[in-house]
Amino acid sequence: MRRLLLALLCWFAGIAAAAAQAPCPGNFEGRGEAVACTCSAEAASGGSVWGSGPYTTDSRVCRAAVHAGAIPSTGGLVHVFPAPGEAAYRGSTAHGVTSMDYGSWGGSFTVTPPGGTAARPLTACPDSFQDASKTISCSCTAAAAASGSVWGSGTYTSDSRICRAAVHAGVIPATGGAVIVTPAPGRASYDGSAANGITSSRYGAWSSSFTVAGVAAPPPRPVLDGPPACPAAFGGQSAPFACTCTAEAAAAGTVWGTGVYTTDSRVCRAAVHAGVIPPAGGVVNVVPVPGLPAYFGSAQNGVTSANYGPWSASFSFRR
Repeated sequence: MRRLLLALLCWFAGIAAAAAQAPCPGNFEGRGEAVACTCSAEAASGGSVWGSGPYTTDSRVCRAAVHAGAIPSTGGLVHVFPAPGEAAYRGSTAHGVTSMDYGSWGGSFTVTPPGGTAARPLTACPDSFQDASKTISCSCTAAAAASGSVWGSGTYTSDSRICRAAVHAGVIPATGGAVIVTPAPGRASYDGSAANGITSSRYGAWSSSFTVAGVAAPPPRPVLDGPPACPAAFGGQSAPFACTCTAEAAAAGTVWGTGVYTTDSRVCRAAVHAGVIPPAGGVVNVVPVPGLPAYFGSAQNGVTSANYGPWSASFSFRR
């Protein structure tokens, strides 16, 4: 009997370990539940991160986990918790990872080592807004947004389902998200309508109402799933590296040399000059090379580089 119990315990432990070691998702978009997952070294090594804990939901989970100190760069097991969207995210450099600033975003996540707890618990929206008198910010899960009755259009009766009304109003998708709920006076009547896949109902007089708003939509931005953004200049780098040039970084800056460039030349502008990326940007492989006694400028690919005399170090590009 003891042997059987031990076997069963081992079997259950194996199942639990296997479940806990599911690979982490690339990002945390559309998720309303905490997850335990495993980051590989590869997943932890690349991708963009916005914020310093909490992070935007489109940040790379495993890269954020390294930034947060939850795992080393070799990967490991983490717990990821959903969190409300923020009005602004501050970037920082931590544990060898540099995250970026960003403005408002509809959802966030935090990440901890196994056994950790969320830095800030997710505030779930109440079912309805009855007897509420203050504006609240809360988060709708996909499940909460999927069912319930709604009366009104734009302004809803206080007993309408908040998250269902938020989808009807178009402030969140059916997968959920952060919303701001504001009390409003009652109305003599409420008009129903069909919007965003949800049909609300008409109703007569009701004593109180609410409106819903989403977090302000951010402007479009590139999400860099590959290498991190290139530095402005090569500076004191001593090892080859890959990085990503945006169109903005490729559009300006001074370049000295042709093919081999002074280390204070703009990396992305030099990459366009060298013909390794178009003006729209792209991934480049930058290689340190020795300094030269002279650098000759030229006009190539829409970029004109300048002449220069001796310089202590240079860089080039691997094609």
